[in-house]
Amino acid sequence: MANSGRKSFQLLAAAASNLCQLTNGFAVSMSSYGVPQMLKGEGGLQFTEEQTSWFASMLAIGQLTGAVHGGFVSDKIGRKKSILIDCVGLALSFLMIGYFEDFNLILLGRFLAGHFIGSNMVATPIFVGEISQPSIRSFTGSMLMIEYCSGFTLSMLLGAIFPWRTVACLAALFPAVGFCIMLVMKESPSWLLRQKCNEEANGSLTFYRGNPDVVREELDRMQDNINRIEKQKSAMGDSDFQRLKCQLKRLTESTFLKPFILLNLMLNIGLEWGGFPALAYYMHTILEEVKVPVDPYSLAVVLSAFRSVICIGLSFILFKVPRRPMYMLSGSMVAFSLFCQAAFAWLTPYISADIMVYARWIPLLALFLQYLGFSLGWGAIMYIMQGEILPSDMRSIGSGLLGIIDNVFLFLSVKSIPTLISSVGVGGMFSIYCVMVLGVLCIAFFTMPETKGMSLEDIEDFYTAMKQTQQTMNEKKLTQNV
Repeated sequence: MANSGRKSFQLLAAAASNLCQLTNGFAVSMSSYGVPQMLKGEGGLQFTEEQTSWFASMLAIGQLTGAVHGGFVSDKIGRKKSILIDCVGLALSFLMIGYFEDFNLILLGRFLAGHFIGSNMVATPIFVGEISQPSIRSFTGSMLMIEYCSGFTLSMLLGAIFPWRTVACLAALFPAVGFCIMLVMKESPSWLLRQKCNEEANGSLTFYRGNPDVVREELDRMQDNINRIEKQKSAMGDSDFQRLKCQLKRLTESTFLKPFILLNLMLNIGLEWGGFPALAYYMHTILEEVKVPVDPYSLAVVLSAFRSVICIGLSFILFKVPRRPMYMLSGSMVAFSLFCQAAFAWLTPYISADIMVYARWIPLLALFLQYLGFSLGWGAIMYIMQGEILPSDMRSIGSGLLGIIDNVFLFLSVKSIPTLISSVGVGGMFSIYCVMVLGVLCIAFFTMPETKGMSLEDIEDFYTAMKQTQQTMNEKKLTQNV
C-alpha cells in the first residue's frame, strides 16, 4: 500500500484519541450555563452559590491529579491503553454528573471528569506526535484544539436548549465512540520499540505508514536514537536508585530542560495568562463588564462558534506553513486584541457620548481578533510541539510535569479573575494579560525552533547538537584560560 494511503489511519487515530478533548469542551463550558440553572433549580436540582463554586473549580483540581496519572500510565502501559482508560473514565464521570442527584456524588463525577481530561491531555499529544508523519503532524496536532473548541461550542448550544443534566449525559457519548475506534488502532511504534517489542513496533508503524521502505527507515532512526539514550543510561548503572538518579539527571540536562521551559512559557504564560481562561470561565461576566452592545448570552454562543469554525478552517493553513512565523503572527494578534480591550476599558470614562456610539464596538471586535489569533496557531502550536520537541525517553514524564504545572497556573489564573476585576478593573486585567503575551513572544522569537517537516529524531538531534556545541565552546574557554 502506498505511504499516502495510510494517512487516513493516522488522521482517524488522531481524531479518535482527541474525542476526550471534545468532551473537555463540554466540561469547561458546562459551568457557564449550568451554574445559573443550578441556582434557579432548573433541571430538577437546586444548589447554593457555595456548592456551584465547588462544581466549577473541582474540574481544575481533578486535572491536577490527572496530569500525574497520565504521565505515569502512558509511560508504563502505553499511550493507547492510557487513552482507552481515559475514555472509559470520562464516559462514566459524565453519567455520574447527569444521573446522580446527591451533590457529593455529582462533585465526585466532576472531579473524575477533570482527572481523566488531565490524563488525556498528557497521553494524546504524545500518541498523536509519535504516530504522525512529518507532512501531516501540524494538522493532526491541531486536532486537540479543533475538537476542544468544537465541544465547547456544541455544549453551549445544547446548554441553551436542554437542562444541564441532559447535556452531561449526551457528553458521555463522545468518549464512548473514541474508545470503540481506539480499540482497532495500533500502539505508538516509538513506545513499543523502547519496550523491546520490535515485531509489534514494526507492525504498528506498517499500520500507520504502509510503505515497507519508509517503515524500515523510520524504525532504524528510532532505534539509533533509543540506543544512544540507553548508552547514556547504562553508564549510570542498573539499580533502582541509579536509574532514579539518571532520570533526575536527565531533568537537568539541556536537551530536556530547554524544550520543557519553552513549552511551559507557551502554555502556562501564553495561554493560561493570555486571557483565555477568563473568557472560558467568566465569559458572561466579562461581556457585561465591557458593555458590549449585544446580548451577552447570544454573543457567548456566537464567539464560541466563531472560534470553532476558524480553528477548523485555519488548521489547513497551519498544515502548510512553518510553525515559527505562524506562532509569532497569531501571538501578535492576541497581544494587539488584549491591548485594545485594556485601552478601551481605561479610556471609557474620557470618551464622549458621540464617539462612544462607534467606540463601543471596539471590545467586541477585539474579542473576535483574540479568538482569531488563538485559532490561527496560538492555541494549537504549543500542543503540536509538546509531542515533538521533548526527548523520546522523557516525553511522558515531561508531559506529565507540564500538565501538573499547567493546572496549577490554570487554577491560579481562574481564581484571580474576580480579584483582578475588583482591584484593577477589566482594563488592568487585560493589561496584565497583554504584557504576559508580549513576554512570551519575545522569548519564543529567540528560542523557538522550526519543526515543520522534521522527523521526531531530527528534532531531538537539534537539541543534542545544541548541547554538544555548548560543551565544545566551554572546553575551548577552559583551554584558553589554561
